[in-house]
Amino acid sequence: MEHGSRTRLATAAILAVVFGAGVILGLAVDSAVAARPSDAVATDQRRQEPDSQRSERRPIYAQVNPTEAQQVRIDSIIGERRERMRELNDEFRPRFDELEGAYGLRRGAIVQDTRESILGVLTADQAAEYRRLLDEWDRRQAERRDRDK
Repeated sequence: MEHGSRTRLATAAILAVVFGAGVILGLAVDSAVAARPSDAVATDQRRQEPDSQRSERRPIYAQVNPTEAQQVRIDSIIGERRERMRELNDEFRPRFDELEGAYGLRRGAIVQDTRESILGVLTADQAAEYRRLLDEWDRRQAERRDRDK
């Protein structure tokens, strides 16, 4: 084989390897990346949603427009709640089927305690609106549970 043939063969082999690696990399990236709407599309979708659906995305306490100082205290309460829920889940996870009722009671107590703590941070007007929003939330959750039965 002459020198020019070997060079062409080596070049073709290198190009085939590079092309193959590109195809494999492209397939890997394509399967790993989920399509997400751009920020502009997501913003347009939120604008088209009714206010009741939009407000569900924000925590109820944020819908009463807490001051910055109130928000700091609420963030602390929520952080404590997350830790308590993590501990509760860790405790019940291994035997959840046999302990489901006790889990529900303790979870409900944590949620109620969190709500009461947040109410203690809010002004009277904010607290009244917070209670109204909580009642609405609880009603919708009960309706969903009834539908799922």
